[in-house]
Amino acid sequence: MAYKIATVSDIPIYVDWSLILLLLFVVSDFGNPLFGIAVGVGVAASIVLHELGHSLVAQAFGCRVRDITLMLIGGCATIIDMPRKAWQEFLMALAGPLVSALIGALCLAAVSLLHIDPMSVSTSAGYSPGLFFYLGVINLSLCFFNLLPAFPMDGGRILRAFLQQFFMTRLRATWVASRIGRFIAVLMGLSVLFSFLTHRFEGYMLTRLLIAYFIYTAADREYRMVLLEEAAARQRPPFAGFPFFGRTRASEPPPDDGKAVVSPPPYERGGATRVDVHKE
Repeated sequence: MAYKIATVSDIPIYVDWSLILLLLFVVSDFGNPLFGIAVGVGVAASIVLHELGHSLVAQAFGCRVRDITLMLIGGCATIIDMPRKAWQEFLMALAGPLVSALIGALCLAAVSLLHIDPMSVSTSAGYSPGLFFYLGVINLSLCFFNLLPAFPMDGGRILRAFLQQFFMTRLRATWVASRIGRFIAVLMGLSVLFSFLTHRFEGYMLTRLLIAYFIYTAADREYRMVLLEEAAARQRPPFAGFPFFGRTRASEPPPDDGKAVVSPPPYERGGATRVDVHKE
């Protein structure tokens, strides 16, 4: 269950209930609950800005962004009609990490200008400045993690766009990035197992396990989606969309998905087909 909290550039932003678990994990890391909550809210805001970086660039290329959702494993921007050109996908994928890097750099610059000792940021006199230090480190970590060259992270899309532009087809580039993603997911799962067996680095074990599962499944799903797109493109008539050459008679009725109204019904009397599509 998700709750809408804001709308930016016609993009609704939702918070999933699982985000509460992430906030609890963050709060538990600090002695002062109020400071932990402040860091958690700052992290959530940073993730929103990261996803808005992707979304606004996608909109600039004419793509539709359905929503942004914050959840336990981070954030997700649902983009409809992904950019088909490699350089457009490259810029869209790179926008999120650049936003995180900028936020991190600004926060650490503030720490330097305020002459904050990072070792004393959790003292009672350093809560407000300490917030800049933690948000700076977290945002830079978010930037570097997302730049891993594997699906579904941003680095995977950057890698696919680079390979597609210079070396191979989109399908082959997707296969390479997705397999790297699955390999990284396995390594992350093994790290959780190592933490459990050795009782070391036990923080965020559940989150790491969920992220590993998400990466593994999403990487394979991305490849299968591109595979279906390529198969559909091969079945399309070469002159589809051109007058006279691209017109074909329907051999079976279209699926009733509620988005098209057929009038008059042509499949009972063999007449000409006319489909009125009403876009909502």
